[in-house]
Order: sequence, then C-alpha cells, then structure tokens
Amino acid sequence: MRSRFDVWYVPDPTRAALRAEFGLLGELAAEPCQFEVFYETPGPGELRGCIRKQLQWHHELERRAGGALPFPRLCLLSSGRPATVLDAFGFAPVPGRPGLYRTAPGWRVDLVVIAELPRTRETLLLRLLGARAVLRDAIREFAALPDDAWERSIALPWLVRLLFEIPHEASACAALDTEEEELVKEVQQWFEQLKQSLRDEVRKEALQEGLKQGQLRTLARQLEKKLGRSLDDAERAVLAERFDRLGPDRLDDVLLELPAGALAAWLADPAAR
Repeated sequence: MRSRFDVWYVPDPTRAALRAEFGLLGELAAEPCQFEVFYETPGPGELRGCIRKQLQWHHELERRAGGALPFPRLCLLSSGRPATVLDAFGFAPVPGRPGLYRTAPGWRVDLVVIAELPRTRETLLLRLLGARAVLRDAIREFAALPDDAWERSIALPWLVRLLFEIPHEASACAALDTEEEELVKEVQQWFEQLKQSLRDEVRKEALQEGLKQGQLRTLARQLEKKLGRSLDDAERAVLAERFDRLGPDRLDDVLLELPAGALAAWLADPAAR
C-alpha cells in the first residue's frame, strides 16, 4: 500500500524574495519539504507514520536520481499542542519563533503548534489551518484585510472549500459543541459577505462599463459631425484605445481644438496624444 503525504513542496529559486514576505511560512518553505497537516493533535503513531513516509520518499527520490540526495525536511502542522509527541521525541522550541519546535538536526523534523503562533499578519496563513477559536479569529483577520492583500488570492480557495466541508444539516450542527457552532456561523456569515461584495463589484464594473460605452458613443457622434462622415471600425477602435489611455478630458479637448482635417490626422497618427 502506497503512503501519501499532504503536500510535497519544492521552492522556486527565483521567488526567494517573495517567500521572505511570508514570515514563518516562508522560512518553512525555503527548501524542499514534506508538509503534514493535523486538525486534531497527532500522537506518536501519527508522527511515526509521517517519518516512515519521509524515509520512503527519500529512498524514491534517490532511486529516480540514481544517486545520493539531501534528506528532505518534514514539517508537521498541528492545530493544538501534542505534548506527548513533543516530550517523547525530544522536540525543543526554536528560539525567537513561538510555536515552532524542532528535533535533533539529523531527523530534520519540524513541528508547528498553530495555537501557539503569535497573532500577526505573517502567521495568518498558518493560523487559517488551525481549529476552533484560532481558526475563527484568523477568519476575522482575513476578512478585514484590504481587497488587494496578497493573502486573499492564496487563502480564498481554501476558505471556500472549508465552507462546503462544514456541516449544514440541522442534525449535524446539533452534534457540534458551542465553539464549533460559532465557527460554522462565522464561516457562513463571512462567505455571504464575500458573495455580496463580489456581486457589488460586478455591478460597479458593469455600471462603469456602461458609462464608458455611453461616453464613447457620444464622442463618436461628435467626431462624425465634425468630420462630416461616419467613423470606420478602425477609427472606432482608435477612439476606444485613446479613451482608456488618454482619458475623456483629453478627447474633449481634441474635439474642441482641432479642425476637421487635423482631427482626421490625429485619428490616423499612431503616436498622437
């Protein structure tokens, strides 16, 4: 039976500067790494299973390469603190990195306790993999990010998937404890707000596009009156391009200031402004 791990990650060397912006996650992703995510805290058996997969994968990588390769790092992401695992396998806290624990260097195993991570923006993506109150608070922080925040493009697919994985039936919701029920409501409320904001954005873009098309039609009619003829398709395309590039105020100035001959030349000149 073939073992599978959650994520096998190989960094792109050209994106080192981008990874540096990811804080702890960027540090963990600085080299090839096997990531294993645990919503419930893992026990010794789960850790041994991950190490078994780590060893098997190293063997497979060397077989494919036909020679020795560096031993890959294993990183466990645990929602809570697995005290038995930390004690039994000799994990030690990494100085200056709350929530990060590491075994002896030869094992190349890291363990992140998500519940112990500081509540900063650089840990937000990791805390979205947490549970209960940690996840709820992370979702609130995510929802408060600016619309152009880079975290949105990364985390949004995961959060949408989360919405479809949480229970919606009354019987299933009844089995949840208070904290889990609050989380379900939080995710559902956030998703409804997201859908509404997307609808509003679509409507806004449609309105802006409608206004633009109306302005272009008016400009085209004014140009045709001044030229004494209809615009062809190529001239209409030029008008639309210059509307976007130069703006409607500049086009108004051109209409008012240029005589018919100069206006025709302006339309025909690719470098005209």
